[in-house]
Amino acid sequence: MNRLPFLTPMQRRALLILEWLLLLGIVGMYVWAWRDANVTDNSDARKPGVRRSDPIIAPYYYANERHSPETFPFDPNTADSTTLLRLGFTPRQVRSIYHYRAVGGRYHKTDDFMHLPGLTYGQWDRLKPYIRIAKQFQLVHLSYADEGKGETGKKTKGSNAHEGEVANAEAVPAETGGAKLRIGEVIDINTADTSQLKSIPGIASKRAARIVAYRQALGGFVDIGQAMEAAEMPDEVLNYMTLSTQPVRKMNVNELSVKELMRHPYVNFYQAKAIDDYRRNEGKLHSIETLRRMDAFRPSDIERLLPYVEF
Repeated sequence: MNRLPFLTPMQRRALLILEWLLLLGIVGMYVWAWRDANVTDNSDARKPGVRRSDPIIAPYYYANERHSPETFPFDPNTADSTTLLRLGFTPRQVRSIYHYRAVGGRYHKTDDFMHLPGLTYGQWDRLKPYIRIAKQFQLVHLSYADEGKGETGKKTKGSNAHEGEVANAEAVPAETGGAKLRIGEVIDINTADTSQLKSIPGIASKRAARIVAYRQALGGFVDIGQAMEAAEMPDEVLNYMTLSTQPVRKMNVNELSVKELMRHPYVNFYQAKAIDDYRRNEGKLHSIETLRRMDAFRPSDIERLLPYVEF
């Protein structure tokens, strides 16, 4: 105050009081801030699992409660994220399933699901018996498991008693108006229509339609055993089949879209996506060896695709 000799004693006292008030205000602000932080800390400390001695940041760190995966029937085409997480799938696997369905992909049979990225043998062995594919998602030439059994009776006892007798032989349907083939007579499955196929003992309308539809989807048969992929049939039907050499319809893997590639029975979504990714990142495919190097294709996949692809 001595540095302000021009002030009167009254003014000096007023200035001194103002300085003390300013100092008290600053101290009060610090006390208020400390009290607010302390109250927040104490309220958190009263929460379950938080100790008073824990640092303030402790409430933000917690361990996720781990639940044992459940096991129950589900359809991967319709299951929501909550259901998939309960089954033990990781969030990344759930996103893969949702992405697959979003681009139009569907699981037509149980084995299609084994191509899910990140799926372990443990998950597959545990969940495979519980996968249920709704009929609306099944392909016509694959949805034969239940219906096919209704076309024929049970295998007759002693069906192997004499050579050439066909097990599961069905009566000639009234609508065909034709007789069944005799032993030694054969049908070319690469050119036969449904009426001709129905003349084979063990094959009726549904199976004949599935064989023709499967042949068209493939682009033609190159092996007589492919007819057995179209529908569930007794092995004896092969005795009435022959296969002529016919040009097959090939698909150019450099020109077809993902959805177009998936129309072929031997190409699933993940394989079609792998081809599309390669084309976008590396350019055109030039040989079957490029497919062999892709993780999405197994050696058996390559062998059966070989007659149907071109570059």
